[in-house]
Amino acid sequence: MGSEQYIFSLYITSGRQYFLFRTVRPYFSNSSQNEEDESSEYESAQRNMLISYAGNLYAQKIFALVGELHGYPIGDIFYSDYGKPHVPVYYMQTDFGEPWIVFGTADSEEGFLTELENDEDLQALNPIGDSTKIHACFITQNDFNFKNKYKFS
Repeated sequence: MGSEQYIFSLYITSGRQYFLFRTVRPYFSNSSQNEEDESSEYESAQRNMLISYAGNLYAQKIFALVGELHGYPIGDIFYSDYGKPHVPVYYMQTDFGEPWIVFGTADSEEGFLTELENDEDLQALNPIGDSTKIHACFITQNDFNFKNKYKFS
């Protein structure tokens, strides 16, 4: 069984605003390619709706993907039911290449790097390079009334 998974996608707009979207990829049976495809389509539809929602709300038209994380970033805010309009975020590339990143929120870069060093799951992604600090508008699937048009067993 493919487990339900948070997917975090960091975008920058032509207006140099950052948006961090959290979507959910639902459970699916590993023995069913059709269910896996539907699960991916569901997550992609959520993300597209959130991009559209944010574009309308913040008058932004062009979104470029900075990076993506399938899993658990550093910081409790990323596990709350709803997003927040202004979140300080540190992110780093990984040696897996684009689009994979690790990220989190912390009081300082040193705090972020310490948390990162102590997180076995994020360390397994092999973060590389320097961390970059940004401020992002964090939006979850709960911030927009996304209707589930897909059915999963």
